Amino acid sequence: MDKLQQLSVFRRVVETGNITRAARDLAMSQPSVSRIIGELEGRLGVPLLLRSPRGLTATEAGQAFHAEAVSILDRLEEAEASLRGAQASLAGPVRIACVAAFFNAVVLPWLTDFLHANPAVSLDVRLDHKQVDLIGEGIDLAIRFGPIREQSLIVRKLGRIDFALFASPDYLRRRGMPETPEELAQHEFCRLTAGRMNSLLTLDGPEGRSASIETHGGFSADSVDTTHLAARAGLGIALLAPWGVAEEVEAGRLVPVLPGWRAEPRDVHAAWPSTHNLPRRVRAVLDILVAKATAEPRLRAR
Repeated sequence: MDKLQQLSVFRRVVETGNITRAARDLAMSQPSVSRIIGELEGRLGVPLLLRSPRGLTATEAGQAFHAEAVSILDRLEEAEASLRGAQASLAGPVRIACVAAFFNAVVLPWLTDFLHANPAVSLDVRLDHKQVDLIGEGIDLAIRFGPIREQSLIVRKLGRIDFALFASPDYLRRRGMPETPEELAQHEFCRLTAGRMNSLLTLDGPEGRSASIETHGGFSADSVDTTHLAARAGLGIALLAPWGVAEEVEAGRLVPVLPGWRAEPRDVHAAWPSTHNLPRRVRAVLDILVAKATAEPRLRAR
């Protein structure tokens, strides 16, 4: 019985949540994958997976075993890479979780040269504004904003960003350009509901000034990409990252509102499970993220 094969198959089943996809990824038949999982559960004497019409999820015992399996397989890969020599080419998947806007505007350009130089490395990106379970979903690295409280993660700060207000020229023609933060109370907002506990918006301005206003409006969404599109469509003012809308501002599709005022500065982190020894390919990606972030002016909130 090949225990390493069992670990590899179990890891892929947990990370895909699907026997069929795991079989495809491993170039195996579906019955073979099902048989190996059954043999593994039989050998250990505990159920590792919960089966439902929506797919497979790890039991509590399965989650713990998955973390150990990942650690063992990663250490084996590192040992093999060490024997092949430090100059051995990088190969294998790197799974990253990040919000779409930041990945598309910032992270992907950072990694393009690396991917061209290492064609055997495959990048599998999970673009989701909701926080994902890194261990349960097999994510190697996550880019996260704001404080990270999970004790199970190792964190490396990449920088800090802040947000500013933008609206379309059409909206501002109809409603007028606000000259002071207090005038924002008379305007419509395209509000972001994800992670926001209330409608209070605090702005920091020139010379240490600050102002807090209650926002309101007929449009809200749990995705910043959607509030961005709503603002561009003239539905109101949106709080957006300046680096994410620079091209649209230059093209005149969006206009800064109250230039010089900023809101909600957040730290940007790279995070990964503390139970994982990072494979060389993942460590290489992390090193690039850190190096690029150090030189990136968009990650230095004023």
